[in-house]
Amino acid sequence: MNDLLGLLLSWPIILISTLTFLYWHFTKTYDHWKKRGVVFEKPILLFGNLKERMLFRQSFHEYQRDAYFKFEGHPYAGLYEGRRPSLMLRDPELIKHVMVRDFEHFVDRPTFRLRSPAYTTNMLINLKGNEWKQVRQIMTPAFTSGKLKQMHSLVEQCGKQMEEYFDSNITEGNPKLEIELKDFLGRFTLDVIATCAFGVESNSIKFPESELICVMAKFGDIPVYKRVILFMIIVFIPMFARFIPLSLFNSRVMEYLVALSKKVAHMRKTEGVRRNDFLQLMVEHQDDSNAPSDDVIKVKTVTVGENGETKQKVFLSEDTVTAQSILFLIAGYETSSTLLMFASYQLSLNVDIQDKLRAHVNEILDKHGGKCTYEALQDMSYLEMVLNETLRMHPSVARVDRHCTLDYTLPDTNIVIRAGESVNVPIMGLHYDPKYYPDPYKFDPDRFLPEEKAKRSPYVFLPFGAGPRNCIGLRFAMMSTKLAMVHVIRKFKLVRSENTKFEYNKHSMLLKAKDGIRVNVERL
Repeated sequence: MNDLLGLLLSWPIILISTLTFLYWHFTKTYDHWKKRGVVFEKPILLFGNLKERMLFRQSFHEYQRDAYFKFEGHPYAGLYEGRRPSLMLRDPELIKHVMVRDFEHFVDRPTFRLRSPAYTTNMLINLKGNEWKQVRQIMTPAFTSGKLKQMHSLVEQCGKQMEEYFDSNITEGNPKLEIELKDFLGRFTLDVIATCAFGVESNSIKFPESELICVMAKFGDIPVYKRVILFMIIVFIPMFARFIPLSLFNSRVMEYLVALSKKVAHMRKTEGVRRNDFLQLMVEHQDDSNAPSDDVIKVKTVTVGENGETKQKVFLSEDTVTAQSILFLIAGYETSSTLLMFASYQLSLNVDIQDKLRAHVNEILDKHGGKCTYEALQDMSYLEMVLNETLRMHPSVARVDRHCTLDYTLPDTNIVIRAGESVNVPIMGLHYDPKYYPDPYKFDPDRFLPEEKAKRSPYVFLPFGAGPRNCIGLRFAMMSTKLAMVHVIRKFKLVRSENTKFEYNKHSMLLKAKDGIRVNVERL
């Protein structure tokens, strides 16, 4: 009886102690910015400054834009994301220092390594330090001007297939074709990446039910409860993330892509098949030893020349090759199709700009004998302006983050960022700041005329990031997107319909339309 009474009396003490500990744990960082003398928004218990985002009342893009404008007049500000402090950089000069000039202090991206397979953790975006540097150096030659010229004909073929699809489906009896932009243009993008990266013809435009497009359509399909769990872990207890057997991607999709990548790579090595594509470059740097290893890279001594001279060469593990192949496919598919979707959406809303673009495209094509060559694309300055304005209003990512690896004092301040802390650059806020872009909600490609660009810092336009850790595939993305727009715009027009509308998908970290975006395609 006494034991039972003692137990009953002790429960309130245990409960109060537990609640006190949890309160201390979740609030102990909430004086971080006050101690540093940094302006900040008062955090809310558990949420920090993320309440609207965590309750899915805002998309991530809307959250970043609103957070930026709360600190007008300040070059930097402190945020609390859950219980984690993060320093937001608002001043272009500070952004330049962190991302470019003083990059050695911010080499890494903050990552939350879940208990995931190596083909996820070894992706370039997740690598740190020397491993990132070595893998990036190996990948860079795949995106030189010479390589892009070689891939141009492959992309052009995909563009022709898209044009042929419109030709055969827009007739006198059916003068307009309604398309959901993300779905249709995603098929073009997938065809391009599949052939340029893997040498695989997915034929997604001709056959929308093809296996690869069905797989890619599901790569972000994760049950809501898993998304909530992942989000809570990353925000509240990131130190335990590596012990959680959850993935940011659909596991079945990843298994399919891993099998595809390994199958094609094996064929390249065993059958002597060679192509001037991304996978070939990766295969040539793959370590062929069968010794099991968790290493991302291996440095070996190899013999070069006829005199028996030796040098050190970096090789990639099989998992690392697979990881980069999957990253190319996923990142390229998502970013390029999103850019195409919003460019088409804006052109359907702005008929005068669409007409001007069409006239410009036809003028350049006439100068190049009617052919959409690599050089012709380079001459299409107004097309690039249209795409840049699309990227300003609709960047795929709302911000970029950097992880401090060496203590760093922000220039002209006494603010010290300690190793292990993170900073973020609010792309969405910068892109909508009327100081840099007057009337920012207006679609106006003339903002990117040379004389207009000269009036502002290049660090207020960051759709692909900046510095050594910028998007490695940005030139490929722009080339393939330009070519797609040429094949659409020169013979067809994009027409707004009653179904043409856009609303943010508030459950996605990336830029997505809640219910897609629909427009009509009509023959000129």
